[in-house]
Amino acid sequence: MKIEKMKELHLKACSLIYIDTFNAEPWNDRWDSESSYKRLKDIYETPNFYGLVAAEGDEIIGAVFGNLEQWYEGNMYNLKEIFVKQEIKQRGTGGKLMEALEQSLVKMDVKSISLFTMRGELTEKFYEKNGFSIEADMIMMCKAIGEDK
Repeated sequence: MKIEKMKELHLKACSLIYIDTFNAEPWNDRWDSESSYKRLKDIYETPNFYGLVAAEGDEIIGAVFGNLEQWYEGNMYNLKEIFVKQEIKQRGTGGKLMEALEQSLVKMDVKSISLFTMRGELTEKFYEKNGFSIEADMIMMCKAIGEDK
């Protein structure tokens, strides 16, 4: 497996893996080829984007997407998405992507990585295993707006 910096030409393959990942348990989302591509392209076009892809041969098998953002103590990294092909989950690909990401970010003098994730065995445990902890002083809040409240 090789891990390299994300390029725009990887977006199509990544969007298919994104559908495969997030339309399955535990998320059960309803992504399609258009919405998943647009989601990843939006993140890719965010200022200070930084992402990696994992590949076996010429086939993309996973990716991590995010961006650098200024914080008072230096740059932080907003991890927006990480995903791996369903058929190879539990083989350590996600952990290797996280490790490569962290090594790259340290070289860029990034001070921290932050993310939002769904509560539960699969998601929380993955991040805890990779050195993350729940931030006691922070919460995520949402508000539905518009006619479909």
